Amino acid sequence: MRVLIAVGQGGIYAGGAHQALFAIMGLKNLGIEVKAVWGPDEREGVKGLARLAAVCPDYEVLPLQHRPTGASLRAFRKILKDFDPDVVEVFKSGAQYHALFGGIGLNRHALLFYRGISRTMDYFQELKYRLNRVDAVVPNCRALERIILSTGRIAPDKVHLIYDEVDPVCSVPESVDTTGLRAELGIPEETFLVTHLGNYSPWRGQDVLIRAAMLLKEKGVGFHLLFCGGDTGQLTPFVADHGIGDITTLSPYRRDPARVLKISDLVVNSSIGNESLSGVLLNAQAMGIPCVASRMPGFDESVADDETGHLVPVGDPESLAKGIETFLLMPSDERRNWGERARSRSRLMFSSEARARQRIEVYERAIHHRRMQNR
Repeated sequence: MRVLIAVGQGGIYAGGAHQALFAIMGLKNLGIEVKAVWGPDEREGVKGLARLAAVCPDYEVLPLQHRPTGASLRAFRKILKDFDPDVVEVFKSGAQYHALFGGIGLNRHALLFYRGISRTMDYFQELKYRLNRVDAVVPNCRALERIILSTGRIAPDKVHLIYDEVDPVCSVPESVDTTGLRAELGIPEETFLVTHLGNYSPWRGQDVLIRAAMLLKEKGVGFHLLFCGGDTGQLTPFVADHGIGDITTLSPYRRDPARVLKISDLVVNSSIGNESLSGVLLNAQAMGIPCVASRMPGFDESVADDETGHLVPVGDPESLAKGIETFLLMPSDERRNWGERARSRSRLMFSSEARARQRIEVYERAIHHRRMQNR
């Protein structure tokens, strides 16, 4: 079986791109021939795609924008003709448009569209999934599967749930070297560290976490707060206005998320929309770190409430503060037990090997569907 994985703009850790990378790892570990087509990393260029190159040497970089150009469509079409895949799985909209329009007339391969955003689909997104040329739609959680099927216009036998998987590096946390990282970030070694990992965006709810941190500081609870991701500098005035500048670090975008997670005592995802499973939550728990997260569709599948972490009402700083405080005041041995439960559940539900085998099963069904369509 030959598989082409296509990913739109944004490098490795943007949107579903990291899931595409982990899917490639799992497939290659099972002996599947894989080629990757990736949008450029506008932050770090070739350096930003170094991990892809190490995992999948057979890759090409194309400008897979939302609005394809004649040149980009021709380049994508040439890749399809030269590689002649059995399956094309596409992550992010720009790559979807290239697969559809660049592949016109090349109907031998099965075509799958990954979806990892929990918001309700608009008309054009729904229309893409309804096309006969699309053989399978792959939601990454049950909540998203329900959203897709609720339209009543997308064939149920075309929708195949595959949970996202954890970064294989996070599955072996003892191999992650964090020497000097706390000092580099200006975080005292013995301070309880609460981490939010993700680029700044209004829908990520960083403001909710800042308000929760202010409430905890006012109670005299000791901790340090780390925001790590692109454009987190925009939070500077908000942090200052809430009087938590002395206990907060705003770190820019980094290429070592596993190291950042490992130095953390608790990971928080306070998003208010637009996510589903959250790779940060999955990877943190794989490393044995409990989480506090918004009770959003998909997050309640990532985190087992009151077992591997706490889920709190969306956009509620008071409830978020209470959830965080539970772990701040918890004895370290008890907190480690939470982390061990998180790690065990992660191995059971989100391991790379299990997800890769499931992905191949979905590919085989999609290939069969394509053959039936081509008869």
